[in-house]
Amino acid sequence: MVKRCIGIDMSYSLLCAVQVSRTNGQFLIEKAFSTQIRRSTDLPSNVLRQLINQHGFDRRAEVAVSMSHDTVFFRNLESDCAEDVIISQNHFPLPTDEIITQIYSHQQLSDGRFSVLVAAASKKSMREKLAILDKAKMAPKLVDAPIFAIHSAVMVNHPQIATGVNIIVYINEHHLALAVIQDCNIQIIRNIPVVFRFGDNVDIIKQYVQILSREVEVTWRKVFGTDIEPDYKIYLVTGGCTYDYLEALIEENLHCKTITVNPFANVRTLFDYEADHSSCAYSIAVGLALRVLAPERTKGINFLTTSNANIRSALNMKKELLICGTLVGAIFIFWFFGLLMHVSGLESNYARTKKEIRDIFKTTIPEEDNIVSPLVQLEQRLQYFKEDYKLFASFRPDDLSPMEVLHTVTMHRPSQANLSVNDILITADMVRIMGTCDSFESVYQWQRLLREVTQFTLVEVQDIQRRPQGAVDFTLLLSAAIEERT
Repeated sequence: MVKRCIGIDMSYSLLCAVQVSRTNGQFLIEKAFSTQIRRSTDLPSNVLRQLINQHGFDRRAEVAVSMSHDTVFFRNLESDCAEDVIISQNHFPLPTDEIITQIYSHQQLSDGRFSVLVAAASKKSMREKLAILDKAKMAPKLVDAPIFAIHSAVMVNHPQIATGVNIIVYINEHHLALAVIQDCNIQIIRNIPVVFRFGDNVDIIKQYVQILSREVEVTWRKVFGTDIEPDYKIYLVTGGCTYDYLEALIEENLHCKTITVNPFANVRTLFDYEADHSSCAYSIAVGLALRVLAPERTKGINFLTTSNANIRSALNMKKELLICGTLVGAIFIFWFFGLLMHVSGLESNYARTKKEIRDIFKTTIPEEDNIVSPLVQLEQRLQYFKEDYKLFASFRPDDLSPMEVLHTVTMHRPSQANLSVNDILITADMVRIMGTCDSFESVYQWQRLLREVTQFTLVEVQDIQRRPQGAVDFTLLLSAAIEERT
């Protein structure tokens, strides 16, 4: 499986980047790029975007970046606990609420206490660094101090540093860093700001070497409490500038062997290079990539994992609020258009339903020309139909239809009586029979027979009178047994 990482070293005037891959424990530098950043138009974020878009760096590779030299501070602090150190404002030149710290290593002292090497940086510098990467659409996995990246590159390419006491010296035109290494562990780190324009001026180089010699002696004495011992080595890393006579002058003044670090010594490359001070400029970038690809062989810190950093939320707050606002706006727009579509659909369905009702009305009642409210008019017409139908058929099982009423009345008339029905009126709940017969007894006999019909609850004889000729006129009223259903 191939794993890739892009190491990026950004200083104020130089940007170096390398793409390193690891396959079965073997490292390969696939791409290397460096450029000067001196003009105001040379924005680091633009250069980083060019790595992917123009120079072929893998956008899927993990990214490791270093802090600037002057934004990281180091202190050796004594503590009763190796994993817990109380940091005060006096330890670092940073406000307490703006400082982020991380422990690099610790060693036990003779009195049982611990000496802890602590690295510190400001949240502001972290935000600025991450903002550059964010503009280039890069998400770093590692943010380390430059000296630890250099140490990692030296350990992989110059493994002899793992034994004895050695010193790493990093120099450029604005900065000097010293790290004392004992058995591969960094004992102390010193960052010293300097301003030198070396060029080919031998006197300036000699002056610089004198300052370097003095600082090395002070640092050694601070760690070991003695003068510098022989047989130590200085591993020299320069920031991309060619310093003639520098190695020879260092060896002459400090009486030590000086080794110019070659970050490509034990790492294969896909390009040709010349092992000189210019290749040395890639040491930090190579070390950063190795920190991600080979954590078992390198050691450093990662400010991204610092518990008190709280960097990403502060950095991306405006962006996250903008994203949230955009999402809320998009949701509202989709909801609004969805509501409009829903209302439009309801209006369309309503219009279609009204048309269907009108069509049904015209089909059902074609003779009706004045259409005002089809539903109300249909209900009224239906009510008329019901009332008319009741005259001919019953809507209930216990009711008698008009024909059944007529049949019942006929079947229950006296057989011997001379009855003649002149008029009969049948309504929903009443039957009126008007007729003539030859005697009063015939009328009352018919009344008795009709009372036997269960569907009639009332059978009354009204307006019974005899004519002069002897015939009897009568009127019978019959009421239904069940009330009309509404």
